[in-house]
This record gives sequence, C-alpha cells and structure tokens, in this order.
Amino acid sequence: MSVLKKCVSWLAVLMVLFAFATGASAAKMEKVIIVQPNFLVPWLPIYIAERLGYFTDEGLEVSFTTVMGGHNVRAAVISGNAHFGLTGYEQVLSTYEHGKSSKMIMTTTLKHPWSYIGAKGVKSIADFKGKKIDGGLEASSYRSFARAVVKFGGLDPDKDVFFVNIPRGTELAALKNGQVAGVLGIDMMKIELLNRGFPLLADMTDDVQHREVLGYDVYPLFVVQVNDDYIEKHPENIQKFTNAVVRAMYWQKENSAEIIAETVRPLFGQTDRDVFTENIKHNLKALSYDGFMSEEAHSAAEKFGLEVRFIKAPVERVHVVDETFLKKAHEKISQP
Repeated sequence: MSVLKKCVSWLAVLMVLFAFATGASAAKMEKVIIVQPNFLVPWLPIYIAERLGYFTDEGLEVSFTTVMGGHNVRAAVISGNAHFGLTGYEQVLSTYEHGKSSKMIMTTTLKHPWSYIGAKGVKSIADFKGKKIDGGLEASSYRSFARAVVKFGGLDPDKDVFFVNIPRGTELAALKNGQVAGVLGIDMMKIELLNRGFPLLADMTDDVQHREVLGYDVYPLFVVQVNDDYIEKHPENIQKFTNAVVRAMYWQKENSAEIIAETVRPLFGQTDRDVFTENIKHNLKALSYDGFMSEEAHSAAEKFGLEVRFIKAPVERVHVVDETFLKKAHEKISQP
C-alpha cells in the first residue's frame, strides 16, 4: 500500500473515532431546565455554577426559563415542564398544602434579602394608609413580604392599603408619576432608588428589622424546588446539579464581590457595573454558604406563611425538605 493510501486510511479511522467520541460525549450530557421568575442575585451560586462550567463538569446542559411569579415556577416544576425551580420557601409550603408533593433540595439564602422603599415625602410605613403600594402578584413571595412590611408598620394589609402589581424594572417610574406610594426594594432596584434619595422604610439586611418583620434571625427565602417524581426517577441528575451548586458556594465564599460581579454579570443583561457590584455586596450579607435549611429556618418560613395567610396550616419540615443530595455534595467537595 502506498504512503498516500496509508495516510488516507489512518485519516478515515481517526475521523470515525473522533465522531464516535464526540457522539459519546454528547450522549452523556443531560439536558435540564431551570425555571425562575427572573435572574435575581440571591440565587447567585446557581449562576456561578453556570458561568464557571460546573454544571458542564457534572455532565449537565442547563437552560433557564423565566416565568411570571413564583406560583408559575411551582406549576412548571409540578407539571414536569421544568426540572429545577428557583422559588420562595413559602411557595413550596403552599404547594404541599395544595396536595402536590415536592421538595426543597437547598436554599441559597440564610436571611431574607429584600427591603421596602417609599416615594419621596413618605416618612414611615404608616403613611401608606389608604394608598396604592407595590405588592407584586397575589400568591407571590413579593406579596407575602409586602404584607409583612405593612403589618410591621402597624397597618392592616387587608384594609389599610391597596396592593398593585407593577412590572419589575418600572419601580422608579411608578414612584415618580405617583402610581404607587411605595415599592419593593429588590436587587439592583434597591441600590438605584437609594442612590436617588428615596427613603428606605424596611431593610432585611438590618438584623433588628429582620427579626421585627419576620420574627426570626434567619429566613431561607430563595430555594430550589424539585418534584418528588423527578427525585425518584432521576436522583443522579439532582446529585449532579447539587454538586455543581455547592462547588459554586465554596468558590463564592473565597472570592470578592468585584470578582463575583464580573463573573455573573453577563447573565443579567445590560447592567451598570458599579451598581451591580454594589448589589452583589448587599446580597452577600444574606446568602447561605452551605445551602442547609435548619429547623429554625423552617419555623421562620412557616410562621411567616401563616401570618401573611400564604398557608392555612403548619407544614412539617420532613414533607418539604430533602437535604440528602446536599450532604453528599459537601462530602464530595470537601474531600482533599
């Protein structure tokens, strides 16, 4: 056989091997869908895992789907249209109360990270009496928090104020044109409004107010929800997901707000670098670095859910929390 023919033959073999290897590699990647109400910094370790390739390292190809409101997140998870739901703790309690079985496999927050901000001239929450205020969608975590803030201010959320839902991102305009007397201070909007001189009326990063508004020092608001059917049929995918996020939590703990901001900022669209970095610094005060949900944390969310009438009866922690994947992930990543 001539040298040319040998080269062609070897080239053909290599091409076949490459095609086989590529196909085998692609076949190993499991596609999973993460549903969320928006890209919000308190779910930071999940975005870090995506940006640093940790999901890919675990053999997962993730995609994000955005829906309006936490109730639509849980609906997507329960129906099987999404594999992992980024939602609020009380949403999972409500899911169970409605007869749908699912579990929280981790939290990304140790404390509640939100605040409430008034229009200029508003001096206290009591000034909201008889006025329209931002409360998000009914049956959302936004509404639960807004109701708690109103109660904290000595008002009756069912009688003294009128809740309206304004689209996230329009808070500044809504305050300026008098559409509402107060808005939820969430993520970058809080930083922007404070920089413009709007009054901060309730701030959960203040430990004293956190306890006064929510009744506890901890509150695992931001969680990851998975339905029980997926847990039973695809535990390996849940473990891979958890491994990646816990690895991101370790990385998050070791890096500065500036480095974290530059890492995840591309996922948040056109955002001002300085405002986004300040937002990261603000949220780091509330984030969890291990993902565990303590008995106290569950009691906090349960009590809050009952007080704002998000749930009608207590829900036992065992029915809504599964930390087995989290424990295994920590064991794996903490090994030298």
